[in-house]
Amino acid sequence: MITPVAFFCFNRPFHTYKTIKSLALNDEAIKTDLIAFVDGARKQSDQILINSVEKILLSNAIFFKSITINKSPVNLSSALNIRNGVSKILSNYESVIVLEDDIEVSKYFLAFMNEGLQRYKDMKNVWHINGYNFPINVYGNEECYFSRLMQCWGWATWRDRWAQFIEEPLMNDTNYIFSIFTKQMRKELDLNCKNSFFWSQVTANHFNKISTWAIFWYCFIFINKGLCLTPFKSLTKNIGFDNSGVNCRQDIFPNKDLNDLKILKFPTEMYENKKCLEKTTAYLDSRYNLVRRLNLKFRSILKNFKSF
Repeated sequence: MITPVAFFCFNRPFHTYKTIKSLALNDEAIKTDLIAFVDGARKQSDQILINSVEKILLSNAIFFKSITINKSPVNLSSALNIRNGVSKILSNYESVIVLEDDIEVSKYFLAFMNEGLQRYKDMKNVWHINGYNFPINVYGNEECYFSRLMQCWGWATWRDRWAQFIEEPLMNDTNYIFSIFTKQMRKELDLNCKNSFFWSQVTANHFNKISTWAIFWYCFIFINKGLCLTPFKSLTKNIGFDNSGVNCRQDIFPNKDLNDLKILKFPTEMYENKKCLEKTTAYLDSRYNLVRRLNLKFRSILKNFKSF
């Protein structure tokens, strides 16, 4: 059975166009139900753009088995729109594939997601399927691997796993998360990186600096010792690094070429790939150090410029 795609969008017609066109190139698209959740306007000018998004979705209906559009009468925010939408679909289906309007996908994205959902549906320690991965350059006998790390740029999960998350009310409260995560757990959530890329998101949500949903899902998977199926080479890339979206960090999560090969070799042993974990940690540390050096150099140049 082909799993439906939950597509979350708002006021970005061109991003929606590019994402839908890339999804339509997947062979499985014509057999896939696309269920869109369009968030409501924050201001009057949003409505014209939202109407354009709806037109783009409808104009691409021929490429999918069906397109259903759910329009919110109010602005929910991306976090609440995704939580509600995923839960709605999983009330009717056993699994879901999730895309946002700024995630361009490989032509083999749907094949990987559907195969992973079918292959590991009864493996209850597998909680999530990632579409994105960092360019860590690790290869092995398989073409994907298991990791603790959850990525939300094109992903999939099952009804029973998501239901546990939604039905645990304390997981929405950062005070609770602070109370159960020891110092060691926080380091492990951060992949033992020298700097915090993930626990810092919990802190930022706690102090209302950001309002996101994915870090809470990651924390829940982590405390349940869950695994996330991850492609060696990314099947998605974020095209929203143009000030049109929020909560994105291009310095750490760069765009990259998409995987243009179908993934055929899947892991058979249910454990985290430590070699890939080490490579990911090294990559994140190197990216942070590079960006920090560039930022310091830029500030120095700016300071000298202002002194003239």
